[in-house]
Amino acid sequence: MENRLSTLLSELVRINSINRTLSDGPGEQEIAKFVARHLKSLNLDAEIQEVGSSQSNVVARIEGQQQNRSLLLNAHLDTVGVDGMDQPFKLRRKGDRLYGRGTYDMKGSVALMLLLADHFTRHPPPLDVFLTFVADEEDKSRGMEFLVENWLPQVSPPLVGALFLEPTEEDIGVCHKGFTWYEVAVTGKAAHGSRPEQGIDAILPLQSVMAELSKIQAELLRREPDPLLGHASLHASKIKGGSELSVIPGRACIQWERRTRPGESARDLNIELERVVQAVADHPGKHSVSGRELFVRRPHRVPDDAKILEHLQNAAPQSKQVGLSFWADSALAGAAGVPAILYGPVGHGAHAVDEWVSLGSLKRVYDVLRILIESF
Repeated sequence: MENRLSTLLSELVRINSINRTLSDGPGEQEIAKFVARHLKSLNLDAEIQEVGSSQSNVVARIEGQQQNRSLLLNAHLDTVGVDGMDQPFKLRRKGDRLYGRGTYDMKGSVALMLLLADHFTRHPPPLDVFLTFVADEEDKSRGMEFLVENWLPQVSPPLVGALFLEPTEEDIGVCHKGFTWYEVAVTGKAAHGSRPEQGIDAILPLQSVMAELSKIQAELLRREPDPLLGHASLHASKIKGGSELSVIPGRACIQWERRTRPGESARDLNIELERVVQAVADHPGKHSVSGRELFVRRPHRVPDDAKILEHLQNAAPQSKQVGLSFWADSALAGAAGVPAILYGPVGHGAHAVDEWVSLGSLKRVYDVLRILIESF
């Protein structure tokens, strides 16, 4: 098992699958072809789904003995960039640690799914198992969106749940935060700095944005924390404005991110945006202001009575249920009505230069997933 895992992960790491929108990456087409070839070598009917330019998913089905219900396993194929890394596409082992881009996030889990496919094609599981490998998780989740919109409605037999094999340190991720991106733009009037009477400064009103965001942030910290996720939060992300030191700026904008918890409504978030826009509108001056929502990813929580949660806890009795601060594709499955859980290996350095995954943990996760599937 150890040698098979290392060899397979080495082949996966060797393939540059940096997200095409990050660091000018090539995308997931090459690694999707590798995964599909491997699955076809096991006599599985692996389908490559073209999601977008250089973006590909792979899906395959392992037929179960009963064929009256099914389980979904998921991993994403893309990675982030490799700036500052030494030999990022070469797997290196130091003791229990396997180093390389994507080992932890999350080609280690891709390797686990391929090994599970090998096992269950020789030992048919009690229920159907769908293997899904998706593109673009590191950016806009176009791969998972494609699955949910175009593939999931046709899945049969019905899914009892989904496991997203994101690295969780072998904990059971039952919930995670979401996020929303916002922008407020201020329009003034550009003029030479020597003629202030002809201009309207668009940057100075941004101080009202910062003041209102600080108030909202303080309010979030005063609310009762979620037992697993803690407090909701926000942070200012980008400020743009001005052209020259001698020119009164005619336009400026600020963008911020709001990290959300399950239970927070879209209406509550819209009220926060309206508060910020109104604060800028009330700022002295003849400027104008507009606000908008840029992008939304909802938070996620699996139902407490989900069968998949019960089966996973039984297969991994030592694992504790946790909330995760990061967003994951599991939220899209959950929103589509599929009970979704995150469970994956121990490691370090997702998006960092020293990324590694524990070989021993990969083996333990493999055993848990095998027991889980057989428990149905």
